[in-house]
Amino acid sequence: TVTTIGLGECIDRVVEASGWRRKFGRLPAGKGIGIACSSYLTGAGLAIYWNDMPHSGVVVRADRSGLVAVLCGAADIGQGSDSILAYLVAEVLGIEPKDIRVHPADTDLTPVDLGSYSSRVTLMAGNAAIQAAERLREKIFTAVARKLEVEPGRLVAEDRRVFVDGDPDRGVSFAQAVALAESLFGVLAFPGSYAPPRRAGKYKGGGVGPSPCYSYSACVVEVDVDAETGEVKPTEIWIAHDVGRALNPLLVEGQVEGSIYMGLGEVLMEEQVFRKGVHKIPSMLEYKSPTTLETPEIHTILVESDDPEGPFGAKEAGQGPLLPVIPAVANAVYDAVGVRIDEIPISPEKVVKALDLKRQGRPPRVGPERLPLFTFPEPRVIESAFGEPAADIAERPFAS
Repeated sequence: TVTTIGLGECIDRVVEASGWRRKFGRLPAGKGIGIACSSYLTGAGLAIYWNDMPHSGVVVRADRSGLVAVLCGAADIGQGSDSILAYLVAEVLGIEPKDIRVHPADTDLTPVDLGSYSSRVTLMAGNAAIQAAERLREKIFTAVARKLEVEPGRLVAEDRRVFVDGDPDRGVSFAQAVALAESLFGVLAFPGSYAPPRRAGKYKGGGVGPSPCYSYSACVVEVDVDAETGEVKPTEIWIAHDVGRALNPLLVEGQVEGSIYMGLGEVLMEEQVFRKGVHKIPSMLEYKSPTTLETPEIHTILVESDDPEGPFGAKEAGQGPLLPVIPAVANAVYDAVGVRIDEIPISPEKVVKALDLKRQGRPPRVGPERLPLFTFPEPRVIESAFGEPAADIAERPFAS
């Protein structure tokens, strides 16, 4: 479901920053500029196994030292999700991220999370963490309010303290607040969970279903194309990404620029080639990816649309920015030398072939002439572990 869309601002920002309007179609021969845009999901609307259980669970536990533990089944595979969970819980409780210990992906201890895929962890585990932290905060506020003889709704949590709003001196430290709450309620450990909203009506979209929200990206790429060799060299890139809200701008920029790196590899170098069933380029020695030497200057622009479905407004940033890089490079090649390459990678051989066709007066286009035809088998109906046939679940309309 499209809850917020920052695509228009993304396009405007990269067009302005890159000077696309004054450059497109006006650069010297062999130089070109291209633009493209895209959208991407923020987590899947349906679980891998179709059921009504939460997609992510988190437990937040406070102890009398004032430190907080966050237990989550999501795995941090380099995207920074452990840090994000600490930031979210710290924001709710009014403490510092360094006061929080995140314990991820221990199947003996942590609640279930469906995995680090589909750019889902920040949204789903993040919302679950906020819910758990809010439940903890409610108990803390109740205990502190009793001591201060005020209504819990008058309290705020900031700077490692819990105090009366507008009267910071009338309050207690967070550690003291935890001790008061533990004395009143016992062990302070609270669960949180998240499942995507149910959407009314049937839809087409394979197994993933509708996403809770979508991110948007726009990208402009400048390239140099050598008409003799067909080599394509990106020289500068501008990317704008609608991230909802950047919970940690530095992490978000790193994710966006990592997507650009992946996109450049896909569009210019990476390819799977088989001969008699054997992979011809089976190792990183033969399978080429960009290095820092091939990566041009990147200008990253973060657009914030404050999505109501995301934790404090955040959406994905790990995979979506990859998508516009590939068509932007293809459009830049066309602007530079007037040829269309309809398949990736855009290799020197394909560019030279397209230029030869152009010189012959033939359509300067290289790529598949038609899409391959596939025959798909009938779907298998498998009984679920919950007693419902998969076919029944697939046909069941979502409740609004």
